[in-house]
Formats: sequence, structure tokens, C-alpha cells
Amino acid sequence: MSTNRPGKKRPQPTPRQQPTQATPAVPTNQKTTAPAPQRTPSSRVTREKKELVFNRNNYILLAAAGVVMLLGIALMSGGGMKDPNVWDENVIYSTRRMVIAPIFMLGAMVLGVVAIFRK
Repeated sequence: MSTNRPGKKRPQPTPRQQPTQATPAVPTNQKTTAPAPQRTPSSRVTREKKELVFNRNNYILLAAAGVVMLLGIALMSGGGMKDPNVWDENVIYSTRRMVIAPIFMLGAMVLGVVAIFRK
């Protein structure tokens, strides 16, 4: 069975076009690089200053949020009983641990969000 069908003609390949200008022959052992520019002692490389995502105030607010978070953790710590045979729930469930420390933690999170979204 032949793949050539009688009704279709195959497109004939076109001959390659020759370049209009003759290229000079370069020996293979020579490199074709441009000469390095001469640097004078007074010329300095100027670098583009990259703009940071946050500015100085944002980083200060983020650091303050971290300090407030650490203070809240410190307020929650502790809670050892003076006598291991006696249960004192005022030590574990004190106002400092149940109210003040969580307020500090939430305040630190809000301060962190404000620091991130502030422009």
C-alpha cells in the first residue's frame, strides 16, 4: 500500500539562500572577543540601589511586635507550686496568665500586621 495519494502533491523543498555578504574565514584556534574596556583609576562601578520591601519604620514596628510577643510569653511562664502536695489554683489561673499575657500576645500580632501592611 502506497502512502502517496494521487490527488495530493508534496511541497518541494526550497533551496537555501546564500548570504548576501561574504563572511571572513576565522581560524578555529582564535577567539573572537571584543577587547576589554580600559578602566581608569577614577572610574567607579555604579551599582543600582535596590529598593527594599519595607522601610526603616516597618522594621522597627516588626521588632517592637517581637519584643511585645516575648513579653507576653514571659508573663505566661512560671506557675510552679510552692508545695507539691498542695494544689493552689490561684497560681495557675492567675489574672496575669489568663488575661494580661494573652492581651500582650494579641497586641503583638496586631502590631505585626500593622507593620507589614503599613506603607
